[in-house]
Amino acid sequence: MNRLIQVLSLAVLLFSCKKNESDFIWEKSYGTGEAYFVKTCSDSGLIACGETGGNPYFLRLDKTRKMVLDFKSVNPGLFSSVWFDTSGYITGGSSNGKMLLMRYSSGGKMLWEKSLDGGYKIDYTRLFYSGEGNLLALGTASPDSADSGITGLLFIRFDTTGQIITEKKITDPSFVSANDAAVDDAGNIYLPLTRQAAGSKPKASVAKYNDQFQKLWETELYNNPEFGAASISVNLDASGNLYVTGKTELSTAKGVLNNSFVTSLTNSGTIIWKRYLENSNEGSALMFNSAGDLVMLNKNCFIINILNPADGVDAGLIRTLSLCDSYSSDAFGWDMDSDQDKNILISGKRGGSFYLALKSSQIQ
Repeated sequence: MNRLIQVLSLAVLLFSCKKNESDFIWEKSYGTGEAYFVKTCSDSGLIACGETGGNPYFLRLDKTRKMVLDFKSVNPGLFSSVWFDTSGYITGGSSNGKMLLMRYSSGGKMLWEKSLDGGYKIDYTRLFYSGEGNLLALGTASPDSADSGITGLLFIRFDTTGQIITEKKITDPSFVSANDAAVDDAGNIYLPLTRQAAGSKPKASVAKYNDQFQKLWETELYNNPEFGAASISVNLDASGNLYVTGKTELSTAKGVLNNSFVTSLTNSGTIIWKRYLENSNEGSALMFNSAGDLVMLNKNCFIINILNPADGVDAGLIRTLSLCDSYSSDAFGWDMDSDQDKNILISGKRGGSFYLALKSSQIQ
């Protein structure tokens, strides 16, 4: 009898550990790769994209999270952004260092494909719909690829038929990356920038460009030459204030470590507040929840910080993997969105796989 009790106790303990280690409403892996983008659909389903097996990959799930369709490009590379309507999908990404734009029907049939060379390496492409069948694409190097040589920013305006309307190449004498972007109703573009001159640490900044791709201002966020920093994601509130997240180095008892940060700025580029958040981590995505709080996803372990957007005061924490160690994790989150029930969708990589998960928004 004692032996049976010990076995049952061990089983309960193992079950409890497993539950705590992966405390999601739902989670699913889709082969070796990484999910860079996720978005809730109006029918309560979701779309996501990234790469699997070294090729750009897209999928759509219905509200029960069953597969509606998926497709993979024959090009090597990745998809990092999607725009869609009832007629189909436009994907933005990269292949062989060039911007990759593709159009698919609602059934997943490829209709056209564009490969655009900026004259420098393109890792990611972000898409924004500007109305009347026109879109804006921003192509950029990864903020972690400073060894790729001279870089720049590639702006492309095009329509849903694939016709290029405007092309603007901005070349920088040193390294520059804009991992994300936000666009306001006037067409102004806000970029979280990472810059690095030869022999120097990377610097984090944010810049505003008008709809003609002319820079209006740029504000450095962290400029201590002894410590590096990078801007990763940006968002806007209803008043036009900016919020930027990323990583910056800090000196700790364990040595120099990355810390995630969030910075708030006015629309003219004046810093309102700054907050350091998680050790050995970096902010990878920002959004606002239904209560108007600022929600930040940390890359390592999918840790989520909730902040008051007015002053950056801590409003709660959601630790999605309670047994995950940020210092040595194989769980990386790149993007998030809210579903119809106010739960949080997360896309990224876990255990080397293209990974999607749904987490309750309840603050712990």
